Amino acid sequence: MICEKADAAKRISNALGDRIKTYNVNGVPLHIVESKSERFIVCSALGHLYGIGTSREKKNIYPVFDLMWFPLNKINKDKKNIEPRIHVISELSKKAKKFVNACDYDIEGSTIGYNIIRYACNADPQKVLRAKFSTLTKEDLFDSFNNLKLGSDEGLARAGITRHIVDYIWGINLSRILSAALQQVANNWRIISTGRVQGPTLKFVVDREIGIRSFVTTPYWKLRALMTSKKETFYADYFEDRVTNEKHAMSVKEENEGKTGIVEELRETRFQMPPPTPFNTGDLQKEAYRLFGFNPSLTLNIAERLYLRALVSYPRTNSQKLPPSIDYKKILIGLGRLNQYKEEANILLKTELIPYEGAGEDSAHPSIYPTGEIPTEKMDMREEQVYDLIVRRFFSIFGDNLIRENVQLSIFVADKHYWKVNGKRTVHLGWLVFYEKYIEMEEKELPSISKGEKAYVKLVEVCERYGKHPPRFNRGSLLEKMEEENLGTKATRAETIEILYSRDYILGDIITPTDLGFLTIEILTQYCHKIVSVNLTKELEEQLERIERKQDSSERALEDTFYLTLQSIDELSNNLEEVGFAFKRALQQTIFERNTLGKCPLCKEGKLIIIRSKKSGKRFVGCTNYRKGCRASAPLPQRGIIQKSTKICEKCHWPVIFVKGGRIPWRLCVNPQCPLKKARKVGFR
Repeated sequence: MICEKADAAKRISNALGDRIKTYNVNGVPLHIVESKSERFIVCSALGHLYGIGTSREKKNIYPVFDLMWFPLNKINKDKKNIEPRIHVISELSKKAKKFVNACDYDIEGSTIGYNIIRYACNADPQKVLRAKFSTLTKEDLFDSFNNLKLGSDEGLARAGITRHIVDYIWGINLSRILSAALQQVANNWRIISTGRVQGPTLKFVVDREIGIRSFVTTPYWKLRALMTSKKETFYADYFEDRVTNEKHAMSVKEENEGKTGIVEELRETRFQMPPPTPFNTGDLQKEAYRLFGFNPSLTLNIAERLYLRALVSYPRTNSQKLPPSIDYKKILIGLGRLNQYKEEANILLKTELIPYEGAGEDSAHPSIYPTGEIPTEKMDMREEQVYDLIVRRFFSIFGDNLIRENVQLSIFVADKHYWKVNGKRTVHLGWLVFYEKYIEMEEKELPSISKGEKAYVKLVEVCERYGKHPPRFNRGSLLEKMEEENLGTKATRAETIEILYSRDYILGDIITPTDLGFLTIEILTQYCHKIVSVNLTKELEEQLERIERKQDSSERALEDTFYLTLQSIDELSNNLEEVGFAFKRALQQTIFERNTLGKCPLCKEGKLIIIRSKKSGKRFVGCTNYRKGCRASAPLPQRGIIQKSTKICEKCHWPVIFVKGGRIPWRLCVNPQCPLKKARKVGFR
């Protein structure tokens, strides 16, 4: 039995039988499970054991179409433990009578199991039993293994293999020719990468930035009146939200100041807000980014850890639905055993449990929900935050509609001008009882004034405003854009965004493209525009869905990929030197931009930049005004990737950076004398 991860293998073993023996063979943990009729050997793959590659080791060779699946350590030298694991699985399979693929039931999990079965086990994947489960609770696993199906995920595996091949062909060939163009004029190897998903995602950012920079702002005026009634003083807004003519705005001021108005109308509007929908992968990532600032990759990583502890269901899903087969009452009883959820669980247990669902569907897994299992291990702070968010979202979907009331007063002044005062209040909390920790509802009381009463206009304020350009993307909104355009998968979108950062194509929490990012899109648009077109990806995703349903084969998708790749390489090859010089200039500017952290807080004129000492090789922060006498400097961590942010320390006003080295990135003020750092004796988390 092949599992995707070690924790899953252990939980599956415990669910299948009472007599379990665990061995360690060449660093590979194996669980021997004895049942009444069969003996299982359960092992784990630790993700992909095989990857697409080519035998051509030289990086400047293209086109590359001679592809095959290699053990992952042959492609990535850092994967040291792959070969022993394949060897152990291969030896065990020689005496096996049956094979079970118990990897995650999705495209990637099916592909992982499919390749292990056919290469390491030398077995026919169509004759392999498939386990399908959405949680790692004992009950769900036991039920799953009582309902094993033969070859039920062949379509998923075929679609996954096709996706890997297509993405590899696009990625390796275009990345190699772009990198070769730079090497030709710069004499050093630097990866200039792109891909089927990476290209259009970067184009979203570049197009948005072009729109921002070309945005022509126009002025408008907002008018606000300070009024008094018998009981109180209050503000009212002019009925035109935007007055586009300054002369008209000033005439309104002149005609209303010092005048008395009459309250003519009191309009009340009630509306209902249904509960939020259950979490799918993207919704959870966006909500965690909005609330906690977690980047999408981190959120998915945390959710997977919670899944492997059987605390939540499988987190890689497009579904916004909860099937009736899920025992909601049992989950609520389990959650009610935890003090922080006891009150909410008891409220819901007294109601009819009908979840409010969204439109998103996924044939493999339901939406993300808590299992009701009691945590046996202490969660860290971030795990607690994501777990609490999932639990409270689950509670909220069973709640009543939230009822809000908008109230508007209309005040008529000088026989021709209307002013309005808006009030908002919550009439019935409904589902907000369970989710109010994560949503703020504006409550605004109306002044104590009734229809027919008089209001004196003491003052009219005229404020000049300017139209705002569209907002730049952040990680959450870029992820949402990728979802809208069906770009990438629920499992790969967050990773794609992080690749754009690592390639120096984008910078900052509020994302801006670098010169290198701009140029990459310019060149790709000019010479191979289809690779940055969303249409290409949409067409492929539709093909993959048909392959998954066994309604299409992979041959047509691969033929199209070969043709378009050759066409793009031919166009670029004819302009290689020109492309190379353009990349060289853009890269130099991008490196300077990436290493510039912000304005120097000491001299106020120079900029703080990341410098690497030629003598020691160590990196530190210094000021560009050093030759003019500014001695602002600070040490930096010597390990990990440093990424600048748009944030400034609230205490010392030095730049804040992100340091990525381990599993969790650090947020760090670079000032060694920062008061907050001294108080905590550590950098900011």
